[in-house]
Amino acid sequence: MWKRSTLLKCLNLPMNRNMTHHIIENGKEAAGKLAEFRDIMLQFNMFPFLNGGTLLGWYRECGIIPHTTDMDIAVFAKDFRPDLVKFLQSRSSPFQLVRKIGLLNDSFELTVTTKTGYKVNTDLFLMYEAVDGNGNVRNWVGGASYTLKYKYIYPKYDPWCAADLYGYLFWVTCSPQKMLIFEYGNLWYEDLPSSQYNWKNSANNVQRNGEWREEELEQVYVMY
Repeated sequence: MWKRSTLLKCLNLPMNRNMTHHIIENGKEAAGKLAEFRDIMLQFNMFPFLNGGTLLGWYRECGIIPHTTDMDIAVFAKDFRPDLVKFLQSRSSPFQLVRKIGLLNDSFELTVTTKTGYKVNTDLFLMYEAVDGNGNVRNWVGGASYTLKYKYIYPKYDPWCAADLYGYLFWVTCSPQKMLIFEYGNLWYEDLPSSQYNWKNSANNVQRNGEWREEELEQVYVMY
């Protein structure tokens, strides 16, 4: 599949972060762990692509945003294999499952962390497809804060181009700037410290998506 992917170039824009606290100190090692998780997903016939802040970091500055708290990837919901969850709970997995949010058909998200080596968390989002009121196909990923549900809506996603992140290949949208403007606005190229970014209302493409029922909470919030 890599052979059919167009390799896109990142912009390598200079970032002024003199006052920013760095959480991910070694972007190359973090990218290596993300590539390791990507390879596990490939073994389950899933094809993940960079999303959210990790897509932004790659395209804007050819790296991982150092003040981000985790890395973001997504996979189309129709391609997700639930056996991955079982594997991540096994001793043979090099990653530890930290939490599960949502249901397979609604706002599903996994957080994993490394067991050994460089310590970094990765959020895996399922990306769903829907048709809006004008008949346009949209894609979205979910988020949740206790009973409240949120969704991040994108134009129809086209994730089969390739990106080089510290020497590791990842799939990315073939329209990175379009997607980043849609999510972060026209000033997407300016750095905003993660401490000032609120995932529930800072993004341009986020909206409320109903509520979980009280009886669903044990299923939709699982800590491991």
